[in-house]
Amino acid sequence: MEKNQIVHPCDNCGKIISSQTLPLSSGTTITPYGINGPLVAKIPVVLGEREIQIDVEAVFKLNEPFFEIKRIKKDVFLTQCKLLPRSGAIAADGTLISGKLFISGFVRKNIEYATADCVEKEIVSGRIAHTTIEVPFTAVTEVVYAVPPVVNASSGDSTTFTESPYCELEGVRIFEDDINTDPLHHKTNSNVQLYNKVTEKMVIYIRLKVLQLQQVNIEYIRYDDSDCDE
Repeated sequence: MEKNQIVHPCDNCGKIISSQTLPLSSGTTITPYGINGPLVAKIPVVLGEREIQIDVEAVFKLNEPFFEIKRIKKDVFLTQCKLLPRSGAIAADGTLISGKLFISGFVRKNIEYATADCVEKEIVSGRIAHTTIEVPFTAVTEVVYAVPPVVNASSGDSTTFTESPYCELEGVRIFEDDINTDPLHHKTNSNVQLYNKVTEKMVIYIRLKVLQLQQVNIEYIRYDDSDCDE
């Protein structure tokens, strides 16, 4: 490379460096081995499942005035999912019936939009640009237990600790409407409408499983040959 040669960062964009087709590798199927019951196992137990509706309204600006929004890609991320096991209803015998679940997170949105860089009498042309934003949300809901959680117990000088419940994100549905606001007229053609802001209304449905590691008794069930003949 010459001393003063300038290397542009996109000179090799899209160039395939190497490619090869890999052959199928041979292998051996292994039969899983397990312990015969009866036994005690520590496994994730589903405490409850809940679909939560979260309504969000957000106002944001893009990097520059835009002519129209072309496409929006969305992903949902949870940053907190905390169950307070004793905060809900409790039966007369002390059995936990429900608890409050606090969740927070954000919707990451990649927005593709069209600019209006060149405007003539009957032609509007520009670029397709993009901006990525994160729209936060927070909510609290009540989870009815299918299986009650095991909670910390104290007696005298002894304390028994248990596993903290945790969440798994099962599914997401989003219904939204984006309204272009703060209209601007193009400098050379007042018939071309540009916009500076977006007002977004979203209804987010989040389906969650709440689980806890618990010790579970697993019995050994012996089947007779007659049961297989039926």
